[in-house]
Amino acid sequence: MEKKIVIAVFENDSLNRFIYQRMLDLQKEKVTSYIFTSVEEGLEMAKNESFDVVFIDLHLRGEQYSGIELAKTLKAISDNTVMVGMTTLIQKGDVERTTEAGFAACHEKPLPFFDLDKLLAGIR
Repeated sequence: MEKKIVIAVFENDSLNRFIYQRMLDLQKEKVTSYIFTSVEEGLEMAKNESFDVVFIDLHLRGEQYSGIELAKTLKAISDNTVMVGMTTLIQKGDVERTTEAGFAACHEKPLPFFDLDKLLAGIR
C-alpha cells in the first residue's frame, strides 16, 4: 500500500475550510488531511506530525502570523515540508514574494484538490 500524503491547510475563513474539507474527503485513499482553525493549533501539531504539503492562506486575518511568517515558522520546524501559498486573487508581486519566502508555488483559491495528482506534480 502506498503511503498517504499528509496535507495541512491553514485557512481562517470557515467557508473555505468547509470547501477544502469536502474536496479532501474525496481523496481519503491518498491523503491524510488536517485543516486548522487556528495557527497555534497547527503549529502545535507540526511539532509531532510531519506534513508533506502545507497550504497556507497568504492573507490570514486576525492572526498573529501572516501567511509568509507562518511558512517561515513551519520551515524551521520541518525543512522538508512543501509550502503552497493560497490567495483569492494573485496580485502583482505575490508569486515573487512567496517564492522568496520558500513557498514552492502560489495558487488562487479554491485549490483543485479534485485533481490532486496533477496539483502535487506541479509543486514537487
